Amino acid sequence: MGSNQTGQNRLLVLFAKLSIALAAALLWQPLLAADWQSELTNSQLNFAASFQNLPINGRFNQFSVKHTTDHAALPTNLQVIVSVASADMGNLEFNDEIQALDWFNVADHSTAIFTSQRFEIAPQNKAGIDYIAHGKLQLKGIEQAVTVPFSWRQINHNQVAMSGELSLNRSDFGIGQGEWATGEQIGLAVRVWFDVRMLSSND
Repeated sequence: MGSNQTGQNRLLVLFAKLSIALAAALLWQPLLAADWQSELTNSQLNFAASFQNLPINGRFNQFSVKHTTDHAALPTNLQVIVSVASADMGNLEFNDEIQALDWFNVADHSTAIFTSQRFEIAPQNKAGIDYIAHGKLQLKGIEQAVTVPFSWRQINHNQVAMSGELSLNRSDFGIGQGEWATGEQIGLAVRVWFDVRMLSSND
């Protein structure tokens, strides 16, 4: 009787250890998932210009983000592809105007692309920021160096939230030409912010 009880106890202990090991493996699974893809329905890419010092907000309705991390969960590659034609400022007249030659010139440059393979861990005084991506932004046929600070937060075992904010100078990309080039009416600085849900594509 005692022998049977001892055997049962050992079996229970073994099952307990296996359960703990399995739970730990599931918990740390995101660290091993190297490839991430944005989920458009739960993501936002917004921008704001200014007209006579008053903000004018807009968003891009179509974009894709691909992100790669290594086995230590550190970023190694980031690619953002934006359909410029999907820019939406909540006004049909504005939407038509910004697609014209003087602005985005969507007819010739329908896509904007940001790529980065160089990252640094954000300084501790950068609250809410985990990494800074150093890369190139191609917009309206012009390529410029751009830095993108962002946070990387786990939601569950295969979903992560990526968010951040940066400022661009529209004149660096030839956006807003002719009478709009000076920045007197429409400011040159454009605020860009994003909140993207990333899904592991390794599952």
